[in-house]
Amino acid sequence: MKQTSIDARAKIEPKIGTLRRKVFELFINRGLTGLTDQEIEKYLHLDGNTVRPIRGSLVTDGFVIDSGTTRPNEKGNQCIVWRYAENGMML
Repeated sequence: MKQTSIDARAKIEPKIGTLRRKVFELFINRGLTGLTDQEIEKYLHLDGNTVRPIRGSLVTDGFVIDSGTTRPNEKGNQCIVWRYAENGMML
């Protein structure tokens, strides 16, 4: 792992639990409508480089799943719509 990655992780580590919970709660609030990564960025005022790893960890842990649908982003590109896994464990 590069030193810059280690430094970045050390800087954000204390915030991971809180940010992860905020992202998960946003998924719960959106229900089956779900969210794209860009929508998460917009609602929580977070950078994509913060959102994607958090959402990815929620997917890996079974809390969030690919809804099987896409939505266009602001540039018109189709993006995966993610939603909470109804059978996922609570954080």
